[in-house]
Amino acid sequence: MLSPICLRSFLTVIDTGGFTEAARHLNATQSTISGHIKRLEEQAGHRLMERDRGGSVALTLQGRELIGYAREILRLDQEARSRLAGTSLTGLVRVGLPDDFASGRGFTQLLADFARQHPDARLEVEVGNRDRLLSALDVQRLDHVLTKQDRAAGGEILARRTVVWMGLASTTGTVPLIVFPEPCIYRERAIRALEKAGIPWTIAYVSPSLAGILAAVNAGLGVSPLAEDLTEGLVPSIVNQTLPSPGSIDLVLHSRAGQLTRAATGLGDLIRQHYGVTGIQGAKRNNLA
Repeated sequence: MLSPICLRSFLTVIDTGGFTEAARHLNATQSTISGHIKRLEEQAGHRLMERDRGGSVALTLQGRELIGYAREILRLDQEARSRLAGTSLTGLVRVGLPDDFASGRGFTQLLADFARQHPDARLEVEVGNRDRLLSALDVQRLDHVLTKQDRAAGGEILARRTVVWMGLASTTGTVPLIVFPEPCIYRERAIRALEKAGIPWTIAYVSPSLAGILAAVNAGLGVSPLAEDLTEGLVPSIVNQTLPSPGSIDLVLHSRAGQLTRAATGLGDLIRQHYGVTGIQGAKRNNLA
């Protein structure tokens, strides 16, 4: 049997990019997290992770295969606990998401799981850009907002994602960019990386939706900077390694000030659990760039 505690540590290492960040998110020591991974590998009968001297983590084939099962096991564990305890949540919960969150299968499934576990709760989802969603949070029209942003900005960091270039382009000539409208951290990071490297660029295609971005990349209209875990829908899936790295971004949760409904509190907790974040109080949001 695979331990839910060990599975949560396993997913947290993946979502945060390493043992140090996982330990911080779970309020544990690195040795505890390492112990959980070792125990999970014993339970699974396979090596799941390789860790180099620099602290970088690479998943084995078996580790990659376990990710989906791990998330499903933890979801079922939480659903069973809620049903048996009679703790189904009630009330309204309003959440704001950028389009790539709303289009991604993982987060959409999380919302579907919440709705199924808590049929008496009423879920409202608004999709928009970062500035509009945070403005709605400020006037308390939303309970939670998910954003992608720089580490210096406010909010509660859930996970860190590497940004990669998708599509065909080279460092010779002007690079055609396929991007979301401003404000967009992918766009900001891409332009900053190209200008730092002295590579000319032009905006070739702008789409407010991830589906539009992926279609343009698949059609060969240029390259797009996207979080690594959003690239599954690309056919063919071409990671361009000739261009300078755009770096990484943080996935951040913002919650409105004041008392939340039980449903809103429960969804916030579920989002944190999804990313392996427990026992953390959301930081007070400061001004965003």
